[in-house]
Amino acid sequence: MNPTMLQDLREALAALHRYEKRLTPGEATEQLLRELDQGLALARRLVTAAANRPVTGCRAHPDGPVDGEAGGCLLCNTRRRAAAAPRTEDVPMEDVLAALNEHGPEEAARRYGPRPVARALALAGRNTTSTLPPHLREDT
Repeated sequence: MNPTMLQDLREALAALHRYEKRLTPGEATEQLLRELDQGLALARRLVTAAANRPVTGCRAHPDGPVDGEAGGCLLCNTRRRAAAAPRTEDVPMEDVLAALNEHGPEEAARRYGPRPVARALALAGRNTTSTLPPHLREDT
């Protein structure tokens, strides 16, 4: 184990120990609790780094995969992102087809998502080429 990391962990734990006597009903202010929370988070990160294993901080998946983009639990963050994404099932296909014809597939997919674009193209018919650029259409 890295001795420098262990020294940092010892210092973080010693700093946390100083809060023990200050945690009384009179002194436990919001600011003190915030400082304590930051100290606990630092100690947890140092323990994780010393043990050389990722910790998500998630109650449901403490040893699950870590989200490299946002930190924390990849499983829960993926679920949150999916829930926050706009619902595209109710998009009128006419609007999607109009966007395809006016702006092309990339812009339509950005606006409505890939599923409604694929569904709109399928509903328009497999032989429909009106959404393709002019140089790719069969009738030109």
